Amino acid sequence: MPVATFNDLKDSQREARRALIRASAQTLFARQDFASVTARDIAKAAGVSPGTIYRYYENMDDLFLDVFFVGAKEIACLVEAECKKPGGCRVRRLCEIYIGFLNDNITYYQMMSHFMIGGRLSDTATERLNPVMRRIIDLIQEVLKNAEVGGNTRMTSHALFSALNGIMISYAKYPGRSLEEIRAHTVRLAGVVAGFFEQGENGRE
Repeated sequence: MPVATFNDLKDSQREARRALIRASAQTLFARQDFASVTARDIAKAAGVSPGTIYRYYENMDDLFLDVFFVGAKEIACLVEAECKKPGGCRVRRLCEIYIGFLNDNITYYQMMSHFMIGGRLSDTATERLNPVMRRIIDLIQEVLKNAEVGGNTRMTSHALFSALNGIMISYAKYPGRSLEEIRAHTVRLAGVVAGFFEQGENGRE
């Protein structure tokens, strides 16, 4: 077997193992507070040894950020793709994309909510987290500016981001509702939220 092909296989196996660890970690982070999850817990869920975790990640902050960054990148890519379409990304469409992603990736949302309520990261990890969060807010701000929303669009971007996350915190696990009902309701609520930010867009039509 050629060396390059063998190395490719090793890289593929390494990435597959990393993805397994990441998926197991996301499930556990979704169930309980980030600070209470241990490497041993994740290793058991992933079917690997605790030592394997530290072959891929320096510490638990590093693992959490890897899980978080994958989801944040997917959200950003979805919004960016919409922004490149003729007419750009409308505020309502942005809200639909964000809420839709969290509904489709409920363990990611649950992980985020646990972290938002009581997460703790080292200063070094926070420095790595901040640019990723800024990218999300930058995209929201771009959509709002294109919609000709007035005032402090940076602050408004934070408000919209918070409002959308608040919808999920309130209704994502509402008792007695099916996943389909929850998705339909949260998307409707996202539309209501979007309506408060669409006045600039409507004024252009």
